[in-house]
Order: sequence, then structure tokens, then C-alpha cells
Amino acid sequence: MFPAHRRYFLVARRDLVYLKFIIEAYEGLAILSTIEKEGALVSITSPSCSAADIDLLIEAFSREIAMTETAPPYGACIGTGGDHHDRQS
Repeated sequence: MFPAHRRYFLVARRDLVYLKFIIEAYEGLAILSTIEKEGALVSITSPSCSAADIDLLIEAFSREIAMTETAPPYGACIGTGGDHHDRQS
């Protein structure tokens, strides 16, 4: 198993389905999880070896929708196996 890389973003609620649809279309590249629907906080988790591809995808998204990278929510690292930093699995 590869080390995982998790990043958190604030997005508009109206963009959640679009974002999830595109990320899932790149099968195996990343997983999008909705952390908080009301505030539209999501996490994007991918293998660290895919970090460059994720960076390019996020750059492309930012030209289409508003995405603001943010720190993990309080307590997000507890029991989740990681946060927005690389970790060893």
C-alpha cells in the first residue's frame, strides 16, 4: 500500500456533485469525501505517488469552480490515519 496524501477544501455546495463526478471518473486516482455538507468541506485523498496528478487536477478545477484549500477540521486526524501531510501506511 502507498502512503496517502489528504488535502481539505472548501467548495460551494452546488459544485459537490460535479467535483465528485470528475474525481471518480479518474478511477483509482483519488477519493473525495464530504466532511461537512453545510460548509461544503471536502477531503481529497490519494496515493502520494499521484500527488503531481492531483495538483494538476486541482489546478484545472480552480479554473472552473471556487476551491479554497484549508487546514483539516479539528479532530480530523484522530482515527483517520492521516491529514494533509504524507503518512506511512
